[in-house]
Amino acid sequence: MTVASMENVSFSFANGPKIFDNFSLSVKKGEFVYIKGLNGSGKSTLLKILCGLIPPTTGNVSVFGKEPHRNPEILKRLGIVIDGMGLYRELSLRENILLFARQKGVTPEMAEEALKKYVRMWNIDFNRKYKKSSHGMRKIAKLTLSLINDPELLIWDEPELALDKKRHETLVNLLRDYKENGKTCIIAGTNPDMYQGLIDRVIEKEVTI
Repeated sequence: MTVASMENVSFSFANGPKIFDNFSLSVKKGEFVYIKGLNGSGKSTLLKILCGLIPPTTGNVSVFGKEPHRNPEILKRLGIVIDGMGLYRELSLRENILLFARQKGVTPEMAEEALKKYVRMWNIDFNRKYKKSSHGMRKIAKLTLSLINDPELLIWDEPELALDKKRHETLVNLLRDYKENGKTCIIAGTNPDMYQGLIDRVIEKEVTI
């Protein structure tokens, strides 16, 4: 079963050059795919199109059999960490997670229970305000939020950035459990070796301007 696909997708900003051209991708259920590319190569834009956050200029995109930018309900089945994904600075990490969890259809009770697990897992204080948190803590909050709804498909942009060695090991263990449960993951970054033993396929197709 194909979970996500892109067929001959091109994208350019208004009156700007193409960020990428005729990019195709097919990801099956249970597959872990890594999109490898240099910084600035358009990986984040590619993932935003896949999530339905922006539409493609041309080409076809399908996630769970639907066009994501026309079917925002798909977001409830995804776990997303993408560049530019912001949380409220004046709220605590915990308050942010609980707020956005509701938007993903997670009840407050379920979110609280899941949050207890992630507090133990990450060994982190989610009560700290976002604006006073380190980059690493902010990244952990975003990773936790992406997992809070037990998503069928993870779409992550360089999830390891800002994590220390111990937290990266926690991340890899999370992904290993996720994979063992037959779920699907798309990661974009520069170094697939950081997820050795988890990645089924690396895509290095050129997506630079």
